[in-house]
Amino acid sequence: MRLTATQRNKLPRSAFVYHGGPRSNWRYPVPTKAQARRAGISETQRKSIHGAAVSYGARKSTRGSKATIKRVVSRRK
Repeated sequence: MRLTATQRNKLPRSAFVYHGGPRSNWRYPVPTKAQARRAGISETQRKSIHGAAVSYGARKSTRGSKATIKRVVSRRK
């Protein structure tokens, strides 16, 4: 399941792995249960988002490291 623009915009900066700079630089949303609930994201969708973040981070052409993303995801499960 994908995030809608409304759900993504409701997430705080702390819900993203890389959140420095302007909004366009916010990368890999990995919300906690409370953050997801406030943004209207279901638990199934939240788990899917976590898996997608790790998957996107593993790509060769993306910014950031897979280890950093995996560490944040494991803390927020």
